[in-house]
Amino acid sequence: MKFIVLHNQSLFDVALQHTGTIESIFELATANGISITDDLAAGTPLSLGEGQGERNKDILNYYQAKNIQPATAFSQKDKEVTQKPEGISIWAINLDFIVSE
Repeated sequence: MKFIVLHNQSLFDVALQHTGTIESIFELATANGISITDDLAAGTPLSLGEGQGERNKDILNYYQAKNIQPATAFSQKDKEVTQKPEGISIWAINLDFIVSE
């Protein structure tokens, strides 16, 4: 079975969406010649492999019924945006730097 990676999906997200288990991530990575920690580009075609991995039909059916497409990847660019500068030269009195008696 072939499918396309969606925006911000990690291999963990793909494994959950298409097999219903995290354990299938190893077979998925092997079948596609990638590491389980690789960043996936949106639009990348992947395959489940020959055995199509272990499946949890309850989770798989729930995801399909609710049209859940997990996308939890956090790229280096996302990390840079969320990092807040810190230090005394950045803090504002009574906002970040609280003065107490």
